[in-house]
Amino acid sequence: MKIAIAQLRVKANNPQANFEMIQEIVEKSKGKADLIVFPELAVGGYLVGDRMNNQSNIDELMAYNDRIRLLSDDIGIVWGNIYQKNDRLYNAAFFAYKGEWVERANHESAGVYMKHLLPNYGIFDDKRYFEPGDHNFEPFIFKGDRISIQVCEDLWDKSSDLKPTELMMQHSPDLMINISCSPWHKHKESMRLEEIRRQNLDIPFIYVNATGMQNNGKNVVLFDGGSMVVSSEAVTYLDANFKQTFDIVDLKVQVTNKPNYEDKMYHALISAIRYFDEEALSYGPKWIVGVSGGLDSSVSIALLVKALGKDRVVGVTMPSQFNRDITKNNAYHLSKVLGFKFLEIPIAAMTDATVESMKFGAYSDVTGLAFENVQARLRGHTLMTISSLENGVVMNNGNKIEVALGYATLYGDAIGALAILGDLTKMEVGMIGRTLNRIEGQEIVPENLIPVELENRVDWEFAPSAELAQDQFDPMKWGYHDLLIDELMHGRLGIVLNSYLDGSIYESNLGKYLASYGLDKGEAFVEDIQWVLKTMNTAVYKRVQMPPIVMVSNCAFGTVYRESQLRLHLTQTEQNLMNQIKNL
Repeated sequence: MKIAIAQLRVKANNPQANFEMIQEIVEKSKGKADLIVFPELAVGGYLVGDRMNNQSNIDELMAYNDRIRLLSDDIGIVWGNIYQKNDRLYNAAFFAYKGEWVERANHESAGVYMKHLLPNYGIFDDKRYFEPGDHNFEPFIFKGDRISIQVCEDLWDKSSDLKPTELMMQHSPDLMINISCSPWHKHKESMRLEEIRRQNLDIPFIYVNATGMQNNGKNVVLFDGGSMVVSSEAVTYLDANFKQTFDIVDLKVQVTNKPNYEDKMYHALISAIRYFDEEALSYGPKWIVGVSGGLDSSVSIALLVKALGKDRVVGVTMPSQFNRDITKNNAYHLSKVLGFKFLEIPIAAMTDATVESMKFGAYSDVTGLAFENVQARLRGHTLMTISSLENGVVMNNGNKIEVALGYATLYGDAIGALAILGDLTKMEVGMIGRTLNRIEGQEIVPENLIPVELENRVDWEFAPSAELAQDQFDPMKWGYHDLLIDELMHGRLGIVLNSYLDGSIYESNLGKYLASYGLDKGEAFVEDIQWVLKTMNTAVYKRVQMPPIVMVSNCAFGTVYRESQLRLHLTQTEQNLMNQIKNL
């Protein structure tokens, strides 16, 4: 049997565009394949919010099922869409052939399989909208073969009492197909294959995933495709790299290589910009970027130019008396190699005017952090003014560690329409800079900005700085804090503290940085971790006002890592562990 795998770029809330693409791919497949498979919720998209409850929207989406069924005159078609029965809404897979719904072995629920396991974590809210399926696990009969079809989470049953895959296997299928709209994050490919292998199947398994971008207002979520054909002997990867693809395969699978992680992360970010710009900002705005000459802004503007072209991007450098020659030169270098419109707008006069105006409010001395924030907000004000003049939007340049620690000024550098780097650690931003330079075959992101990760420390030619005060450098312990914040966001504070006490922390990646940062002394270690916890907690109010963050990890700020504005509270156990560490 020849099967066409359509890794459709699903556009949320655009069913007509999705249908037209389904129709086009189906027509291309006729005469070449026996069966074509599309992803989960391929008609209306996954992340549409409470529009999923809109009855008019439900009726419209349901009508597309019959339109797709009528395309199946010469080919079997499997696709995902919503299904409503007796006022209950289901996330379902549909199966049609020769204009009819394909029968099951038990002649019940022809042409439709309802998803049983409904994810309700991270970005997922299936239980808010859908009912679980009808427990019909009988296979569909197609051209003499028994084909079991499941939807996404039905495969991921490790923590569920209901085991859809096992129940399907009891009916002796010849082939199993899983249609998914599975978000991508780093290392997701290995997780998917591990889940398939865990089922220990002795029949071919076809995994078909969506491509493209969808968003929920707080996170921009990427879908990589990453489809595969798996047998007990081998795996065929059909890595779409976030782009819509169409492949015809047979069930004689062969070993192929997984995609390169660094390249895939780079393409993920390019795709996020391109698709968000097209689908969420369809009027084609200019993108305005503050170009400080530091690592984050350099990577940010380079990604924008590579995604949208130089004519869609405006770079703005806003120097003050605290900017060093190296960052000024970096900004000019970027404008030269990338060719974007480049503006230099000094902020000294605006800063002086703001300080002077404060005297009328009886504030004669604007110094310290207040003075630094004045500069940051004036830079944000400048970027927003230019965005109005250019009919554009501002790109937020903050990385995940800055977001976590609130190392940004609200209404200053925390502004923007999109936070492209908001789920990347500083080390990962450096990795993207290296990858971009390698792929482009030239130095675009200045090499003097990219960190060198050694065995037990991080070296910088030019250490990161906000350049808001004389001789200022960022307070982060780069590399170490990148890892520590990830541990804290996964709820592993107690594990980290225990590992320090028993010495096993030195066997982890965290441990390799302790000596170089002076944290091999218990009191210093505790003081640092308390500072991180306090600073993260204080910064919640900033994070909830962030632009939507592009999700590239399994614990992104936004709707994956959910938080409330609360007082900092350490459990008695955590406090006891810290006290023990101090006394080491």
